[in-house]
Amino acid sequence: MQTENLHTPRCIRTFTGQYVNVFQPDPETINIQDIAHHLSMQCRFGGALPEHYSVAQHSFHVSEMVDPKHRLAALLHDASEAYLVDVPSPVKKELRDYRHIEDGLMRVIAQKFGFQYPFVPEVHAADQQLLLQEWDCLMLGNWQNWKHTIMFCQPGNAKRWFLKQFESLTK
Repeated sequence: MQTENLHTPRCIRTFTGQYVNVFQPDPETINIQDIAHHLSMQCRFGGALPEHYSVAQHSFHVSEMVDPKHRLAALLHDASEAYLVDVPSPVKKELRDYRHIEDGLMRVIAQKFGFQYPFVPEVHAADQQLLLQEWDCLMLGNWQNWKHTIMFCQPGNAKRWFLKQFESLTK
């Protein structure tokens, strides 16, 4: 077994084999394939759902809820979680160092892909509205209360949706 690069005290290894220093991120190591893959594999609500519903799906839906000029920012609003994981909000609020690292990473991601960060209020509002819908539909089964359908899907499908949306927003 090859053990070189297994110990990377300031970096994480990504799906594509990049080593990303989350404390001093380099835009050259940020990759949309990694973001899409990692987010598609992470389940919302800390995995407390009856089936898989990913951060990539959530991000796709948020991007559909905002003005077209903010869609790329909305799609990538959780992109740092590809490298830092989706920490549940009540925990994240107490982790000042985590929020500092997340902010630095988001600044680099925004610079790399060319969207506004910090986010405009519309992106935050859509994120919060969708959180309520996800909870109501996916956790409580109250589908009839919402005009937009969200559903469980496999990570590979979520990744494809995410990448297709990214491609359409960046061409």
